[in-house]
Amino acid sequence: MPQSSLFSFGPLELVAAAFSLPLFSLVIAVLVAGGMLVVASRPRREDRGAGQFSEPIARSVRTRYRPEHRALAIAGVAVIVLFAVENVVRGYLLNLFDLNLIDQVSWWRYATPVFSALLGISVVLGLIVTRGTTPPESPVVPAARRTWLSFSPRRSIIGASITLLVLLATTIAAGLASSPDGQGRYVWLVIPVPNEAAIDPIRVGFYGWAYGVPVLICLAVLTTVTWAALHTNAARPYIRPETVTAERDARREVAIGTVRIATAGMLLALAGASRLIASAGSVSRLTVNGQNGGDPYEVAWRYAELAAAAGWVAPALEITAFVLLLLVATRLRRRRTTKPSEKAELKTGVEAVL
Repeated sequence: MPQSSLFSFGPLELVAAAFSLPLFSLVIAVLVAGGMLVVASRPRREDRGAGQFSEPIARSVRTRYRPEHRALAIAGVAVIVLFAVENVVRGYLLNLFDLNLIDQVSWWRYATPVFSALLGISVVLGLIVTRGTTPPESPVVPAARRTWLSFSPRRSIIGASITLLVLLATTIAAGLASSPDGQGRYVWLVIPVPNEAAIDPIRVGFYGWAYGVPVLICLAVLTTVTWAALHTNAARPYIRPETVTAERDARREVAIGTVRIATAGMLLALAGASRLIASAGSVSRLTVNGQNGGDPYEVAWRYAELAAAAGWVAPALEITAFVLLLLVATRLRRRRTTKPSEKAELKTGVEAVL
């Protein structure tokens, strides 16, 4: 009886095959996020007594900020769902029904995470503008000028900025290295084959301008909308003087969720680009019938090793993105009756883990 082909692979090959699937990264992220929430839910001595607000104050703050917190949670879930649906439809269902996209440039594969994050943050921005900027019940004189950085953790902003720059640099560099196909679409990487006789160069699918331009457009709009949401969230007036402390915590949650969703969308796009770029790094030899005595040619590409390394980094980027989205999505499972002190402990615990 022939042995199953599954057992012909070693452990490393099976692990590599599993991590080549983006949805496997989602499974790992669920486990990681669950562990982080368990650790963060443990009571901390230094947090006891933190955030002790009266029930009227807590109710006023919850009423004002609940729509934005829920919208952020739904946006986090929506980014994951849209990413998973696109991956399943393109990678499995189309093949199941003998429909293929060989001649199509599936640019939406890389733009979808950025675009879905953009839509989610746009909804939050709309809620802040229409419902979250109501006139205060009692005027509050601001102690200092509030900007888009006022409630955003510095490390979150730094992480988002680094992700933005890396995705931008990767997209531009890959676009410059790409070449057009017969229809003028920049989707190929041309690798010359060194030989005395004339041999056509190798053309492999690559993250060229045909994929990168939609990502750059979505990235520009996402950056603008994220900045607008952070700025509007910080600049709006407080309800009344006694709610300032509680509102600062609520606005901090809005800012953290906004930055996490934007960062996750960019990370997923960067992971997808890294996987496509890595496919070009896997080309090392070429065999041409009737040439070179049957021996393979060594195909040299200047950045082949760097491209191959990008494929190993991609799962880590996806796991990080999914963890960020899942942490934002946990806002949906919090009860309305949660005490302010318990919210402060959970929030502080998660931030300590991160």
